[in-house]
Amino acid sequence: MQGQTTIRWTALKKLIKEADVVIEVVDARDIKGTRLPIAEKMAGSNRLVIVANKSDLLHKGEIKKLPKNALLISAKDRSDIERKKLIMAIMARANKKAVKALLVGYPNVGKSSLINMLARRKATKVSSIAGTTKNIQWVNVDDNLKVIDFRGLFPEKEGRETLVSKGAINVEGEEEKYAHAFAEKILKNAKLRKWLEKKFDINIASAKTSEEILEIIAKRRNWYIKGGELNITEAAKILVRAMKEAPEI
Repeated sequence: MQGQTTIRWTALKKLIKEADVVIEVVDARDIKGTRLPIAEKMAGSNRLVIVANKSDLLHKGEIKKLPKNALLISAKDRSDIERKKLIMAIMARANKKAVKALLVGYPNVGKSSLINMLARRKATKVSSIAGTTKNIQWVNVDDNLKVIDFRGLFPEKEGRETLVSKGAINVEGEEEKYAHAFAEKILKNAKLRKWLEKKFDINIASAKTSEEILEIIAKRRNWYIKGGELNITEAAKILVRAMKEAPEI
């Protein structure tokens, strides 16, 4: 695994050298936690544009502190305003007519969605499953701009639970373990409690434990297994998937 990660960083270094602009895509809900200092150092400040994607998941009126030269964007917003804002930022960094821009970032931060927004078509495959982009993808946005989508990367030493909360890795078969951790966090966070209640149309005021939150979700969905027991496994799966859309990571 470590060897594969090293190969990916080596491949990224080569692409960064070839690119005119490097677009680092971060999660607007956790800008600091989804930055890649190694990639930023490889790119250098003169070629770097930081794009804080998923602004649509922030609470209304909430704006996280943006780094220098950063843009707050939602790839879901297909308006020309968002698209032109990003294109102008890219072209201004390159200061040339024909530009090659490389997108880098954690898995599942929305790099492919941003490319589709720029290209105004489904040029790359988009999925909520981390690691969908396997190979380098070149996409012509117009006659002057070509963008390159590279598979997601994250620091080798980052903890597994943290990566799960960021949607950076898949945990198929381990959902219950991480769902309980998320539920514990929800119990302690008023913003997340409110979000969860709205998301699943439930009331968790009486919940004191993570198990009780999963039970409430299962009851609301009418999920039972043989013997009339609540299907906690299915509730765990849907909670883990939903946390990728939570207002906080």
